[in-house]
Amino acid sequence: MAMATAMAMVTMGGTKAMDGDDGAEAAVANAQPASLDLIATPSVLEILRFTIPAVGIWLCSPVLSTIDTAAVGLLGGTAQQAALNPAVSVTDYGGLVVAFMYTATTNLIAAAVREDEDDARVGGDVGGEVITRPKTIQTLVTALRLALAVGASFGLVLSLFGPAMLRLLIGNDSLDPEVFSAASRYVRIRALGMPAAVVIGAAQSACLGMQDVKSPLYVLAAAAGVNFVGDACLVPLNHVWAGGAAGAAWATVASQYAALAFFA
Repeated sequence: MAMATAMAMVTMGGTKAMDGDDGAEAAVANAQPASLDLIATPSVLEILRFTIPAVGIWLCSPVLSTIDTAAVGLLGGTAQQAALNPAVSVTDYGGLVVAFMYTATTNLIAAAVREDEDDARVGGDVGGEVITRPKTIQTLVTALRLALAVGASFGLVLSLFGPAMLRLLIGNDSLDPEVFSAASRYVRIRALGMPAAVVIGAAQSACLGMQDVKSPLYVLAAAAGVNFVGDACLVPLNHVWAGGAAGAAWATVASQYAALAFFA
């Protein structure tokens, strides 16, 4: 009799445990749709619409250098063309040293935009629309100021140590005085545009953080046009500081500051 009672109690306890488990599973199942509704997953097409223009944003400096190479190859002499390859390598690959600015700017701007949107929703803005973005604006201004300081410092370093970098890249045994002089002039002139180049990179990164991929592409197209016209006018000149590789460098610097003006 006691054994039957014990078995009955175990059976009832197991039934209650199973009922408890079913209730827990039901609660989890009911809670899952509510949490999933909060996650907006982008489609593949939306990802491509954002990614493809974003890739084009990072082609600003290579595009301008490619225009320089094509212009000098068509309008300059052999020595100027030979000088351009190591000079472009120093300026463009050296620019990767400050690439940390761009990644940090994108992350910080995206976080600031989210915080402003959350504050706007808590504040009761209609439809959650952000009227003012104080944190985003403050983060952007700080990033641009820091980019200007980093760009100026990098331009100074490039101007002072550019010839030494060229010697390491070309090699002391194969130095042609004409080629080396043209390459040094190109690097020193391009160093003048580094503040604008770094600020442009930070501004482009900020646009990515705000999910704006069209504006930087328009600026890139305008800068490429300015560079093309400048190369066509300056590269054919015979002056050592205004024509050939130096003329291409001046055209690139002008296009960088023009792009900076377009962003403003």
